[in-house]
Amino acid sequence: MSVKLAKTLSQSDQKILSSYFSLADLIANLLGEFAEIVIHELSELSCSVVKIVNGFHTERKVGSPITDKALKILKAYQSDPAYLEQSYFSTTANGSVMKSTTHIIMGEQGQPIGLFCINLNLSYPFHSIVQSFQLPTETHTNNEVFGVDVEHLVEQSLKKARVQLDCQHNVTPKNTTKLLISLLNESGIFELKEAINVTAEKLGITKHAVYKHLRELKSNE
Repeated sequence: MSVKLAKTLSQSDQKILSSYFSLADLIANLLGEFAEIVIHELSELSCSVVKIVNGFHTERKVGSPITDKALKILKAYQSDPAYLEQSYFSTTANGSVMKSTTHIIMGEQGQPIGLFCINLNLSYPFHSIVQSFQLPTETHTNNEVFGVDVEHLVEQSLKKARVQLDCQHNVTPKNTTKLLISLLNESGIFELKEAINVTAEKLGITKHAVYKHLRELKSNE
């Protein structure tokens, strides 16, 4: 069974495909040099690669053709649209072992228009892989707040804000609440539904008082 693909991509489909380009850079930056990220455009299989990061692993570049494995994935999808390819292993021409996964990018009309592939070179020097996940000594870490629900998120954000206030010398009990609300506002927490009510409860004030502080902050911008 042949893979039925569009001869050309519409402008909308081009935008959809292009929206994955920054994601490719983002994932490559996260994982490091041992990860090759490839985006294929399916309108021209003989030169399908339109984006590639760390292509030195497979010696490919923009304009390289699609792979046989990618074609098999497309055929499997055509036979069963519910098909989900698991991660798989392959070997490059130079003998490197790759662990890969492929996501089919769907177009505006619900048809495959591209492939998003992540290839991890398991033969890459181990020290280089480890180095990708080590914290540089000069880097300042940000303590991101991971909340299980809005109440927990507000609670943890307040705790973080209080730590910030402890480092300031001109904070008085009178303006503590206002400064806490200001720090929460800077974090964007009030974009969440119910955050104002939860904040009011945690600070022992009314939601109207929270709104009052927020209005004052906005008027001073």
